[in-house]
Amino acid sequence: MRAAVLACALAAAGCTTTVARVPIRIPIPVPEPRRAPDPPARVLRTADDYLGVRYKWGGTSPSTGFDCSGYVQYVYGKEGVRLPRTSRQQAVAGTRRPTRWDAASPGDLVMFANPGEAVSHVAFYAGDGRILHSSSSGGGVRYDDLGTQRGRWYRERLVAVRRVSDRGPAIARGLLESLGLAEVRLDPPDRAPRP
Repeated sequence: MRAAVLACALAAAGCTTTVARVPIRIPIPVPEPRRAPDPPARVLRTADDYLGVRYKWGGTSPSTGFDCSGYVQYVYGKEGVRLPRTSRQQAVAGTRRPTRWDAASPGDLVMFANPGEAVSHVAFYAGDGRILHSSSSGGGVRYDDLGTQRGRWYRERLVAVRRVSDRGPAIARGLLESLGLAEVRLDPPDRAPRP
């Protein structure tokens, strides 16, 4: 098309030069490949698939049951992210966020501890003031509303918020050892009030 326009313009100007026909390539915009959302944005969909799976201390499978950290490890594993086994170890995974509920985003890990004790429970922050976790006191994988009496137990024991990504580095065993977290001591059952 440009060649034809140029030929017309040259003819109108009285030029006798001929213009060779050159194919014009019009670039067609190619959409950028869509990258799957980061695990925090999609992990809740996967985690939700296991609602109702029973609680089992030391459990790491939907067929036998989950404890809190076994559930988190299993769900993130389904998303291609390897996490350590216990909530204490998972408390150093990913990126630290401010330890406030308003700093947590859906899919972030939230860790809990009784006053003066080590981290002993982990859950997914589900957004809208709810957590999704495998709870011994709740009987298995469930949502808990932080605005309830039961939720208050969790609200008051928040000790860490972590953002986990499939782009971040894996946690080195050496780091876990230096923090005294390499030993796998299973998480104790939570002591939240029963629903």
